[in-house]
Amino acid sequence: MLPYTSRRDFLKLAGAGAMGHLLVPARRLQFDLLVADPPRDESGADLSGWTVVLGDGTYAAPGEAPVTIDDIATVHDGTASELRANILRRRIMAHNITYRRIRDSSAFDFTHLFECAFRLPYLPAIGNSDENAQTFEGGLFIWDGVTTRLDYGLAFQWGLNPWERFGEMRCWTDSSDEHWQPVGQLQPDTAWHQLQLILDFQRQATGFAIDGRRFPSQFVAIPKSDTWGAAISAGVQLEVISIYPGESGAGAQHRAQVKDWRWQWIDADSYVYQTHLPFIGN
Repeated sequence: MLPYTSRRDFLKLAGAGAMGHLLVPARRLQFDLLVADPPRDESGADLSGWTVVLGDGTYAAPGEAPVTIDDIATVHDGTASELRANILRRRIMAHNITYRRIRDSSAFDFTHLFECAFRLPYLPAIGNSDENAQTFEGGLFIWDGVTTRLDYGLAFQWGLNPWERFGEMRCWTDSSDEHWQPVGQLQPDTAWHQLQLILDFQRQATGFAIDGRRFPSQFVAIPKSDTWGAAISAGVQLEVISIYPGESGAGAQHRAQVKDWRWQWIDADSYVYQTHLPFIGN
């Protein structure tokens, strides 16, 4: 079964020094056992049709022009997509957010399950001035623009800077000090990995696993700027941030590949939900 973390469970799992002992294996969901089609089921070989925007994780070294949308790109070949940041290899840190958002007032009524495969086509390393990385990230959220104007969901970050906390897995929390909290380790390599994210607003619970290995995650509510619209919507995002060059270091391009994504909206009365998505603590 795919594990979940409620707010209470996360606090227990995320205690100081406890992370390494609480990452337990999980079986892959058996979608062929689903007896009825979910209300919404989307999938694709690559991320064609997704939107690409510049994120806020940017930096320009002294003398460099500001980071713009021209410094990032997401390309598709029909079998996979490649997210790229700092494509001109300037002395900058660039942030590529590639996302899919669906406006639907019923988004809060369903459990959202997102899956995809991802990999690094190169290995970040000290001394690599051509390609190097800061992070690979992702998230699954529901935006309530009507009443609370909060974005509810979960997010993870894989630390890929070879000079600091290389391979550290983090999740976004509601901590007032440091929002990104470490939840485990995934050794960087160039193999394909399977990502699973789950968001259930009704239970304020989340699930996060890579290759069936569970990592703690936290259900969070994030306020957004006034530019966000009033419509209720659900969104999934994948992100890359190129390495921070500092004031004098060289910039480098960062790339990550994604394929075979699937996003399901699952009803709590469905067979797959009741059989394969039980929550911790229930």
